[in-house]
Parts: sequence; C-alpha cells; structure tokens
Amino acid sequence: DARTFLCQVEAGSHGMGENHTELHVYKVPEAPEITANPGGISVQSSDIPQIAQCVSRNSFPPPNITWHKNREQLQPEEKMVKIPATLTRESSGLYTVSSTLFAHVTREDRNSLYHCTVHYWLRGQRRAVESRRVNVTVFYPAQHVKLQVMPSSALVKEGDDVKLVCEADGNPAPVFSFYKRELEDSWQDLTSLADTNSGVLNLHDVNKSSSGLYRCQTLDLDDMRQLEKDVELVVNWKPRIVAISSPLYVRQDEVVNLTCKAIAFPRPSVHWNVNGTAHEYVENQHIASNLTVRVSHDLLRAGAMCRVSNALGVSEKHIQLLDQKTPESKGVIIVAIIVCILVVAVLGSVIYFLHKKGKIPCGRAGKQDM
Repeated sequence: DARTFLCQVEAGSHGMGENHTELHVYKVPEAPEITANPGGISVQSSDIPQIAQCVSRNSFPPPNITWHKNREQLQPEEKMVKIPATLTRESSGLYTVSSTLFAHVTREDRNSLYHCTVHYWLRGQRRAVESRRVNVTVFYPAQHVKLQVMPSSALVKEGDDVKLVCEADGNPAPVFSFYKRELEDSWQDLTSLADTNSGVLNLHDVNKSSSGLYRCQTLDLDDMRQLEKDVELVVNWKPRIVAISSPLYVRQDEVVNLTCKAIAFPRPSVHWNVNGTAHEYVENQHIASNLTVRVSHDLLRAGAMCRVSNALGVSEKHIQLLDQKTPESKGVIIVAIIVCILVVAVLGSVIYFLHKKGKIPCGRAGKQDM
C-alpha cells in the first residue's frame, strides 16, 4: 500500500482537476539478533576472521545495520574490517536484513564487546534499535609467565603443604612443566607430580630438603614457543643442635674452648649460660658458636648449657666437664706409693735377716739364752 494515490475531479465542460498524495507505511523492525563466532578467533589468523552476524527481521521500509566495538562504530577498512550485508523481501512484503562483521583481532580484544544497531524510519524520523553486547573468544600466545609460592615462602615451615602456582597470559593456557634444581645445574623433573592443565605443583609435608630453586616451563602448542620462570622456596625450620664438642677432662683455672653447632632457618641466635668470649660463624649451612671460658669450680660442678633459638623453637644441649687432677698431685701419689712399697720391702728383709740369725724367737716355748 505504500504508493502514490491520485484524485481526479471532472466538471463537465469546465474541465477536470486532479491532485495526488504519497502514502508512507512503516513497520518497526524486530530487535536485532546477534550471534558471536562460537569457535573463537586467533590473533595469528592470516585471513580476516568472522566476528559475529546480525539479523533484523520484518521491517518496512528496508533498514540498514551498523557495527560497534566498545561503543565505537566500525567502518569498512581494506584487509582489516569487512561488513557485507544482504537484503531479503519476504512474501509479506516486509524486509529482513543480515549483516556480518569480519575483522582482525588483537590480545586486547579478549575483553572487547561488540554489538550491532538497526536504523529505520518512522513517520519521517530516523530511529535505532541496538542488539545485546557479545564477547568473542580470542586465542593468543603467552608473552609472560608467573610462578609463585602459596602461601608466601616467608611463611612456609616444616610439615606444611605448599602449592607452586604457574600462570601464563596466553589463551588457551599452555602446557606446564615443573623442575627443581639439583647440584651442578641439573634439574629434577617434577611434572608427574603436577597438574599440567591448571599449572599447580603440590608439595606435601615439606622439609629442609624441599628448599631450593623451582622452575616452571610453558609450551604454547600453537607456535611451539617456550617460556620459563623460576622461584625460590625457603622452608623455615626450628633449631636442632647437631654437634657439641669440648675437652672431656679439664683442670680448674684452665682456659678451654667449647663448641656448639646447630642448623635452623631463619638463622638462630646462640646463647651460653656461662660467661666467656663467644664467636659465631657459618659453616655449610650450620651455625656454630665457639666459647672461650676459664674453668671455674661452678663450671666443673654444673657444666655448661648451649641454647639455640629462632622464631620457630628452641634447642638446648648440656656439656659436662670432668675434673682432671694436676700432674704434680699425681706425681706425689705415685712417689708415696713407691716409698710405701720400699719401706715394706726393707722391713720384710730386716725381719727375715734377724730370723735367720736366731735373734727372733719364732714360736719356741721357754726362755732363750742371750
């Protein structure tokens, strides 16, 4: 019915007059339907990929469709953006318009929102209806990888369960591999203990030997590029005294060295319960304290105590010292023993000699002549 109508009037011999008018018919289109590419789009695609399709049905006169990314209108651009459209007139006389957006994408488009807008006329005025916003899945290789200890390595202590979480900024997530550094720059493969899909390595009941350098490697299956990241795991443990050394026998007023060795992390403090001059040093991850002290009567009686402590605990060990007699006193005793032996020997010889001469009666009854 949208056409020009003509009206004619005849007045006999006076002639005929006419006029015409235009009849405009409007049909508001249905809300546009937008469908995003369900398969995802790679930033490395050589062809211009399809982003989405937009369809507007049952409108009159024919509308037109525009495309927008993050609310900004897109324009056709050679080798970058294409927007082909088709117009179909249905049997009802109404129009259906379909438009497809083709465009290259970047990593930043993983968060982009696309929509289409249908523009139509109503009573001589231009109107518009927008579609819903859609997001398309964008595939891109990883550029950075992050490896972290959870909980923080500063809080890890013996017996804890620890997670090493590896994250990469690629989509889809790459394949993850885990390693631990051993001696001479060799690496132990721990991938079998990890969830290679989520990038998580679980370490249960960690101890001192769990400390060390860990590495996460990522392999992008799209371009076969490999990235890696290292992190240091430090397991804190309470002190353990591993060695005590001192002279076993000492003499009073003698100056001796007492040594206490322990292992702990973080580095512990070492205290002695006796006064002296202490010197600390580190040897093969052990903390050692040398105490130079003069042997007193109290030290001989009670011994010395080494106390090692850090934030995780305390360890103590007692050192007992034994009194060693002086060489002079030993010599006096030996001389006295020798003298006694000699006196006994001489006395025995005299008695034996007098007996032989008959000077000493031995068991005879009666008097003896002089």
